[in-house]
Amino acid sequence: MPKINKIPTETELYVWLTRQCSMCEYAPTDIKLKVIRAGLSSSAAERIADKLIDEGYVNEERYTRAFVHDKFVLNHWGRRKIGMALAQKGIRGNHVQEELRNIDDEKYRNTLTELLQSKNKSLNVDNDQQRFQKLLAFAASRGFELNIAYDVLETMIKGTD
Repeated sequence: MPKINKIPTETELYVWLTRQCSMCEYAPTDIKLKVIRAGLSSSAAERIADKLIDEGYVNEERYTRAFVHDKFVLNHWGRRKIGMALAQKGIRGNHVQEELRNIDDEKYRNTLTELLQSKNKSLNVDNDQQRFQKLLAFAASRGFELNIAYDVLETMIKGTD
């Protein structure tokens, strides 16, 4: 947002947001928050967001695709955490579930395995049961499904025997 001392007009803010949306994907709720933080009303936020959606600057499905990709590949989040983060942004629906299903299962398990192996090295626990429980809790905190985390941990244990 440009540094200004006065509240921008709706047109000025719209022009600024078109430039921002050309460089980065935004959720409709992100746009509305930016408008309200700039000092305009919620009705102005609705009008600007609707106009940006109509003109293709903001697209919920495109945003969802980019968000799922980035959070999985860059942040190593699991499907549950990604889905909850999208729900907090007000994005729900079939396209969210579809994008989450599009995450490659092999890459998903490999990512979880790497995370758990890395975490395992830093754990200081007394016994294997505590280690297993802490790793399972860690996987859950990263948003991975417990059944998948359990399977990966079982495979890791068998591999070390």
